[in-house]
Amino acid sequence: MAQVDRATRADVDHLLTWATAAWEGLTEVEREIDTWDLVDQLVYTEEWPLEEERLRRLARHARAGDLTETQRVRYAGLLQLVKRQRPIIDRLLRA
Repeated sequence: MAQVDRATRADVDHLLTWATAAWEGLTEVEREIDTWDLVDQLVYTEEWPLEEERLRRLARHARAGDLTETQRVRYAGLLQLVKRQRPIIDRLLRA
């Protein structure tokens, strides 16, 4: 692993935490989104690209060797979660 400063490690930890929460939350969002106000539905779907950018940032960190072993394990788990949950967000964005 490359020498990575604490700020970068902390940034990666935050990205992993936020990304995991967003992707885990999709199951509940799918169940409830039809009960939301239309504006809230639109805001959710219009802001989803921020989650995709978070994944891209994590991928750049991974390619750069910025992840600790623990972060690599978390990132691998996140990628599996994304694979499972991707159909949900695809449906929500098409609706």
